[in-house]
Amino acid sequence: MQVVLIGHGHTAEAMKGAVEMIFGEVADFYPVAFLPKEGLQDLITKMKTVTDDFEAKDTLVIADLFAGTPYNAAATLALQHEVQDVIAGMSLPICLEIASQMNQLSVTELVTYVMKNSRDYTKALSIINQEQAAEEDF
Repeated sequence: MQVVLIGHGHTAEAMKGAVEMIFGEVADFYPVAFLPKEGLQDLITKMKTVTDDFEAKDTLVIADLFAGTPYNAAATLALQHEVQDVIAGMSLPICLEIASQMNQLSVTELVTYVMKNSRDYTKALSIINQEQAAEEDF
């Protein structure tokens, strides 16, 4: 499986670097940057350059922001059946989950897994404290 990370500025490169600090080298993560003065078509061209040799059914794209230009470029390729699927909301926990599971699951299984568990990746201290306080009241 190949995973394309795509985001505004150098988000994707930074995310790959962060994953590799924790997980070690992840050869099948491919960052794509959306830089100032670039548009949707520029990004689609960049993505096609990266994914040209990939098997579409084995390619997952992780975009930084739903409905932003990086996501729209990835969605265009998905709708053209050049990549299998796109997840929006790139975060370090999601990328770590993908890196740890990408050799065991198909793209479809991995997307289902990440989406099922995505609520577990975001926490707020104030809510955790409220929940703990409520449990102590029993």
